[in-house]
Amino acid sequence: MAELVKKYPALALFALASLLGILPMTLVAAGILPSGFSQLGALSASASGIILAAVERRKGGVRELLRRVLIWKVGIGWWAFALVITAIISVTTLILFNLTGDQNVGLNGVVPWYDIFSMMIFLTIFAGLGEELGWRGFLIPRLQIRHSALTTSFIIGALHSLWHLPKFFIEGETQYIWVQDVGFFAAFLGYAVFVIAWAIQLTWVFNNTKGSVLLVAVVHGAGNAWIGGYFDIHGRTGMEGNCILTALMAAVSIFIIVFAGPANLSRTKERQKLSLQCG
Repeated sequence: MAELVKKYPALALFALASLLGILPMTLVAAGILPSGFSQLGALSASASGIILAAVERRKGGVRELLRRVLIWKVGIGWWAFALVITAIISVTTLILFNLTGDQNVGLNGVVPWYDIFSMMIFLTIFAGLGEELGWRGFLIPRLQIRHSALTTSFIIGALHSLWHLPKFFIEGETQYIWVQDVGFFAAFLGYAVFVIAWAIQLTWVFNNTKGSVLLVAVVHGAGNAWIGGYFDIHGRTGMEGNCILTALMAAVSIFIIVFAGPANLSRTKERQKLSLQCG
């Protein structure tokens, strides 16, 4: 088992995270657990990363993974990017939507501005740390041993998209609503483009912040808070706004690739790779 995990870390994480993620959804669907418990699936990726780091039997592997949550001295610029980049993209989305659409969406009706702080904290802990110990903390250093940073991002983004697949068939989930609006293929393809674009940005942050899982968790949590919780892009603009948002995310990622280079997604640092001996 340890050799399989070392040889195929991405497939191992995807398989285990999918199993652990589907379990609470199945129990909810069967009426064994209340509906809110389906959200426990969000913790499956990080739980899988920790489990697989232990299964690997690499010296200090679990400790090395968990230590990445404590990397916070990375420079104020990276913290600023983590906290506000998706706010800028969201506002730009609304501006472009107003310029190109028939409706005019303002900021009336958004939640009070101070609620964004509690949203960020909750979503960074639950969605960010709940997923990023697996997708970024476990996978990036292992995949980058053999792959470029860009290829690593595509692999993780594709698997991360597939991991969300059950949500496209569960009534009440946002992805399910997208399927009703535009059909499964268009909904999933658009979502995959968004997730892969974000994966490139997260690899860029990870490689430039000493492999900080904390920073990528903040990017993840803040992004969910701004896009879904505060500005509610889908609820306020529908699929047209989603398309604009996805295009902007892709544009930011393309700029990063051109600026930082696909090999390391960094102009000054080597990509993060797992050492042969950890600890």
